[in-house]
Amino acid sequence: MASFSYLGLNAQGQERAGQLLAQDINEARQLLRGQGLRILELQAGERVSRNLLDGLRDFGRLLRGMLPVRTTDMMLFYRQMQLMLRAGHTILEALEAAGRLSSRPRLSDQLQRCAERISAGSSFSAALDKEKAAFPRLTVKLAEAGEASGELDSVFERLAVLTERRADVKRQLLTALTYPSIVLLVSIGVISFLVGTVVPRFALFLEARGKAIPWAAQTMLDVADWLANWGALLGVGVLGLGIGMVVLRQFPRPRRAIDGILLQVPVLGSTLMAAAMAQAAWTFGLLLKSRLTVLEALRSVAQVSANARISHALEAACEQVIEGRALTVALDRPPIPPLVRHMAAVGERSGEMEAVMEALGNHYQKELDARVKMLSALIEPVLTLFIGGVVGFVYYAFFQAVLAVSTGGG
Repeated sequence: MASFSYLGLNAQGQERAGQLLAQDINEARQLLRGQGLRILELQAGERVSRNLLDGLRDFGRLLRGMLPVRTTDMMLFYRQMQLMLRAGHTILEALEAAGRLSSRPRLSDQLQRCAERISAGSSFSAALDKEKAAFPRLTVKLAEAGEASGELDSVFERLAVLTERRADVKRQLLTALTYPSIVLLVSIGVISFLVGTVVPRFALFLEARGKAIPWAAQTMLDVADWLANWGALLGVGVLGLGIGMVVLRQFPRPRRAIDGILLQVPVLGSTLMAAAMAQAAWTFGLLLKSRLTVLEALRSVAQVSANARISHALEAACEQVIEGRALTVALDRPPIPPLVRHMAAVGERSGEMEAVMEALGNHYQKELDARVKMLSALIEPVLTLFIGGVVGFVYYAFFQAVLAVSTGGG
């Protein structure tokens, strides 16, 4: 008798796998057919390859489950919810469908838990509030407003637009900083190679011929020696400074101080301010359009602001609104730009704050576009001059050394 491994489908279409004993493969096939199985695989011995494949699939599912939820995943979710609600789905049906359609297992699990809470009697906004990792306070607030007004489909449309705009702003900032960062890193590598390898070899060549080392080459050698002695310490210091900044930003006061300093940096600070104000204005207008009060909208904007200095100023403005001050007076504090205060006054007088904030957000978006172009236009020539100057100095040292050998000069 020999052992055979099989994989088949039963009458209900379910997979069945296992092992059986038979004289040969034909007898094994007859036995399985007698059990009502449709044979998919039948082989002698154990299903090692299938088990390995199943293990790899399980490992792949585990890795996919660890992947974070991306901004694009949330935009797609909001769009799907908007379309399904407008098509007549209930919120429970839409959530379950969106969970099945999601390509991110983590988001799918979160949506499934929300659906279970709603089935147990929870409100939609309360169910979202339990999943803070996926849904920020802004989303929960808008969901509450949508439930109260019966316009959840419009809320999801606004969330999709806002998320898309925030993603565009972040992408612009990353685009502006990525190219200069890559150029700077490559330049550091090239300069380190020239200073640490090329110039010292020429120095050894000159010393072997009994020639004096020209001042340019000597300067490069001194720099190379300094880097050899202190370069590791310098690298550790820069790395420690970076880690320290990241750690300090986990605490409110240091984070406000760091973000405030960033806003004061020429060109970069105005770029960050334009990005923050574009997002704040759009979010504020969206919340007002969803029928939240000025205080609720302002508080939500303060919570979602990426810059801690601006967030702190908006929180202080909330306190003044609670005390009965007008929004214009409450916003009269640094680092909030005067234009924001002026436009808030226009919105209060006209009673069209939502439209004013939308226009203000579009204005800062255009300013951000101009600032990003200016930042790129300034960084590129500065890097070019710096890198070109260093490389040119190395070549000058090289030719000076060549002339010293050919003419016998020092």
